[in-house]
Amino acid sequence: MAIKKSSGSGIPFGNNAGRPAVPGTGQLYSNGETQRLELYTSAGSWENIVQEVPGVSSITGNYSQQTDSGVITIYGTNFVNGAYATAIGTNGVQINAASTVYNSLVQLTATFTGLSNAQEPYDIKVTNPSNLFGIIPDALYINASPVWITSSGSLGTFNEQVSISISATATDSDSTISYALASGSSLPSGVTLNSSSGLISGTLPDISTDTTYTFTINASDGLNIIPRTFSITSTAQLIAETLVVGGGGGGGSNGNTTGGGGGGAGGYLYSSSTTFLKANSYSLSIGTGGVGRNQSTNSPSSGSKGGSSSISGSGFSTITAGGGGGGASNQSGGKLSDVDGASGGGGNYNTPAGSGTVGQGNAGANGEGVNATWVSFGGGGGGGSAATPSQPATGFGGTGGIGTANSITGTSLYYAAGGGGGVRSGYTAGLGGSSIGGNGVVGTGAGGNASPANRGSGGGGGGGDGLNTGYIGGTGSDGVIVIAYPNTFPAITTIPGTLTYDQPTRSGYRVYRFTGGSGTITF
Repeated sequence: MAIKKSSGSGIPFGNNAGRPAVPGTGQLYSNGETQRLELYTSAGSWENIVQEVPGVSSITGNYSQQTDSGVITIYGTNFVNGAYATAIGTNGVQINAASTVYNSLVQLTATFTGLSNAQEPYDIKVTNPSNLFGIIPDALYINASPVWITSSGSLGTFNEQVSISISATATDSDSTISYALASGSSLPSGVTLNSSSGLISGTLPDISTDTTYTFTINASDGLNIIPRTFSITSTAQLIAETLVVGGGGGGGSNGNTTGGGGGGAGGYLYSSSTTFLKANSYSLSIGTGGVGRNQSTNSPSSGSKGGSSSISGSGFSTITAGGGGGGASNQSGGKLSDVDGASGGGGNYNTPAGSGTVGQGNAGANGEGVNATWVSFGGGGGGGSAATPSQPATGFGGTGGIGTANSITGTSLYYAAGGGGGVRSGYTAGLGGSSIGGNGVVGTGAGGNASPANRGSGGGGGGGDGLNTGYIGGTGSDGVIVIAYPNTFPAITTIPGTLTYDQPTRSGYRVYRFTGGSGTITF
């Protein structure tokens, strides 16, 4: 097509095909097809002399409150090289992009900084070099950072090997939060973090010393990541077996025609899971056996109560196994105050049996009488906590209550048996429970002592023969404290010389059997 010239301006005009074939730089052309006045530039292209108004249709990208920056892609029409982007807040303040990159006629990339969510939403404006501009309103929001609710620092102190459930949470005004351990952080073995809720749960591991675990959790909304550091302290402890037995009570004696009651067994307390805290100290006291009636006089007398055994320290309330009650004489006129023990001492003529302590022993057996005017026979002492005292149906010495078997030392042994009651000549004396409580006697002589030692068994009652010679009741055996725990745990580090002990052999366990004295031990 031939080039046509304007009669007024001398500027050629026509359609695209009519542009001069070899234009010079600065050549003007009036393009009727595109309806614009064009200029041939040094870049070798026809450019519109009068630029068109840019249009802004949409944006993508995010602005992070945490980094105070955002890269935004702007889409529209009629963008030209040299165009720049502006964010306009609700307060009317215009903030130019730190940089604007021209990608094409329909796309720009703008990097913003210094925006505040107090002025959101922002309008996005694009201005061409011609100062013609286009705007899309309320297009850009500031992505708010998560805000931690849970304070940093310790989340609590817990015993080892216990289940925990703790929350570490944050909030976000415009996003859903996820939680994750920061790089290099870890939780205790067996404990996990829920990525959706921030719940920290699981079972703390076995440890040998008190341990503090420190870790950092990131709260993320997908764009902003806010870290916070926490800690959990775990206290080292043993789960150990313990047996605490009080001293057995002494046997009673009338010193005349009839026998005294047998001594009661010491209190018997066993636990398969006592919690001892590692690196802590515990006080132990072993109760001694009660003695038989006062041997310096021939008058009727009850045996004395056995001493209590106890253990105390951090991790549990004090454990006390009471001493066994003393056996009564048959002419004491009533039960003496020390007849009641962990296991009640045996009664006798007009003297009821001791009642015992609930959970630690049994009541003593009643005395047996043939003639309430002058003849009575000794009752049996109470037995261990898992036993029922035996009593004959006829007028003979009562048999002491059976002891309780336990294998804490690796061998099944009986503890806390009652002492048997004593009688006058011609009748059968009572036997100690399980053959380890002291036996009663017939006629002349002392009641039997509890045997073997350190089982908390009661002494037997002394017998009488009508000649004022049967006046000695037997002595109860001393109490004992046994502690057994898996040998994967350290040995006890301190045992003072005032405590006597041995270490029975039990496969897979450390066993300490304390048999006398008092003092403090340290795990």
